[in-house]
Amino acid sequence: HRSAARMPNRSQPADGTTPEIETLLTELYEKSAAQKYGLQLDEFRTILLQIGTKYLSVEADSAQVRELYVGLRVEELALARACAAGNERAWEDFMVRFREKLYDVAGFITKEASSARELADSLYADLYGTVGREGKRVSKLSSYTGRGSLEGWLRTVMAQEHVNGYRR
Repeated sequence: HRSAARMPNRSQPADGTTPEIETLLTELYEKSAAQKYGLQLDEFRTILLQIGTKYLSVEADSAQVRELYVGLRVEELALARACAAGNERAWEDFMVRFREKLYDVAGFITKEASSARELADSLYADLYGTVGREGKRVSKLSSYTGRGSLEGWLRTVMAQEHVNGYRR
């Protein structure tokens, strides 16, 4: 991960992370409870490094890298990415936590019960994903980065889905 690096040395992994950042990534993995959804440390580490690449400049120092990673909602990130990967336990947890909230948000957006259910159901399909490009699962949840709450992200995605449907 180029952003976490200053000067590569022999003790750094090929991606340039420092030993301190490696320790932090492991701590965040443990905090995330990703293992209960079958996400392995190396998979979660890759997700975190991709987020770092997206949001950190090449010149970022270790304090900036640490600040980004510590600020992530790693529990929600693990849940979202496990859902995107098709993990059934993650989906059960997701539905328990967010189903009613999504129907409430859809009702607020559409102001009509049947339209609200239709909007929420179409969003579930996009969130659950379909097998697409090169046989890989494609889910909107893959784009959640953990920088804000998953609930807030879902509200934004639902509002955008409603606007897209209106335009169609």
